[in-house]
Amino acid sequence: MRHTLFLPLCTLLACAHAQPVAAPASPPVPPAQPAPADPESQLREALQRAGRAMNAGQFDAALAEMQRLWDGGRQTDEVAWYAAYAALGTGDNAAAFNWLERAVERGMNSLGDLLHDKSLEPLRQMEGFDALVARTRENALKARVEGNVGAGLEKTTPAEAGLSEAALAAFVKAAEDAGSSALVVLRHGKLVGEWYFGGETQRIESMSATKGVVALAIGLLIDEGKIASADAPVSTFFPEWKDGLKGKVTLRHLLSHTSGLAANAHAMDIYESRDFVRYALDSHVVDVPGSQFFYNNKATNLLAGVVERASGEKLDAYLMRRLFEPLGIRDVFWQKDPSGNPLGMSGLRLHPVDFAKVGQLMLQRGVWQGQRILSEAWIRECTAAPSQAHNPAAGLLWWLVYEKSFRVLGQDLVNEARRNGMPEASLARLKDLVGQPIPSGEFMQRLSERLGGMKGVMELMQKSARIPLRTQVEGAPKAYSARGSFGQLLLVVPEQDLVVVRMAVPDGRVPPEVMEFPTFNERALSLVPSP
Repeated sequence: MRHTLFLPLCTLLACAHAQPVAAPASPPVPPAQPAPADPESQLREALQRAGRAMNAGQFDAALAEMQRLWDGGRQTDEVAWYAAYAALGTGDNAAAFNWLERAVERGMNSLGDLLHDKSLEPLRQMEGFDALVARTRENALKARVEGNVGAGLEKTTPAEAGLSEAALAAFVKAAEDAGSSALVVLRHGKLVGEWYFGGETQRIESMSATKGVVALAIGLLIDEGKIASADAPVSTFFPEWKDGLKGKVTLRHLLSHTSGLAANAHAMDIYESRDFVRYALDSHVVDVPGSQFFYNNKATNLLAGVVERASGEKLDAYLMRRLFEPLGIRDVFWQKDPSGNPLGMSGLRLHPVDFAKVGQLMLQRGVWQGQRILSEAWIRECTAAPSQAHNPAAGLLWWLVYEKSFRVLGQDLVNEARRNGMPEASLARLKDLVGQPIPSGEFMQRLSERLGGMKGVMELMQKSARIPLRTQVEGAPKAYSARGSFGQLLLVVPEQDLVVVRMAVPDGRVPPEVMEFPTFNERALSLVPSP
């Protein structure tokens, strides 16, 4: 269990330009509204109110909210964990320690947080903290067994797997230096290694890498005949969309970020709504569907509603039954909006080695232990070629990985940022970058250097509204990936029979631009020596 409560601006934005960045794991909360009857919805809203209060520096209010939940019988590790952070914010370290003890007593197993999260530094010198770490480690090991984590994966050595041991050692070191929480490598369907950098495995928010799993739900429903094809109109499931531009929007448009649905580069407006699916349905389609690419969290949330209409089950329940259980994956959590809709844009929390099993299923063309789970045709449709004509790196909620990929900052984007009030002094620092292809792995670092950090980068992306960065590539796709902010990465390399997962919790060890691990693809692809 891990909840990101205190996020700098650069991590609170779901940026349409930085391919791809997701929404925050613990979002701000909508304004106070009448509490729903469902107790779980009430709990979600209370936790979100506390998260919003802490992000605003109102720690006393957040702590009071958690105390109310605790006194009302919600004595869970999650509530105690929030309360510990709130107490820290008030400066009452003794109270924070007591809440942390309660969280551990009730099964909290996020060992990496205790060891690395800078927010907890005031508690690390207190008597009894080492004992808390030991008990949390026990909880983590117990949770791994009870959750069947990584079950069914045979182990192998780097040498037996045909990997370069020097390249692997360098990769592990680079992953640690990038603030990773976990790195997992599979070759030929066997587990080469899993590294947790001083902690133990835990569920980690996959951020926008969630979107790749949402795409699999659509494929499963097509396999079952409950969805005719990716070209089915959204109005098939939501008849209120049958007229005008909305009537032209298909599932393929939602899956390829070309729906034309009005959306912001960030996701803050989404988090101000109680029902993310209804929020998407009530929004306007402002561009002709298919006419342009815009990374669209709102449109992806609508897919959660499509899955429910087509299957009769919530997205998380459907995927648990049709995907996770057949893979032996049990310990999964899916974040929901206040109305109970699982998020489509982010929100899937699972163990890194279990995420690798999802990649292995795709590498094996939809077959797991002799059982067909997903059609090979759908995996090809999502990952084999660009899904539209505007961005060669975008499949259907999966990203194609090329030997060489570049990002281009266009003059049109700079002009739009200027029109929206970006300071001229900041834009002047970008003059020599405009129109120049910059290797994708270097692009955000270069912008950050020019604009004084990721806060400046995010200001540029906000001010440039719906003008996208351009992507240029060379050669054919070598691999494909699901990606999310903070450097959540699931990479599948068919020609090397390789799956690599890297996941990270934003604990303050490294700056956000370092945490994105820009050299990940290059290092992963170097693990298998050239013939």
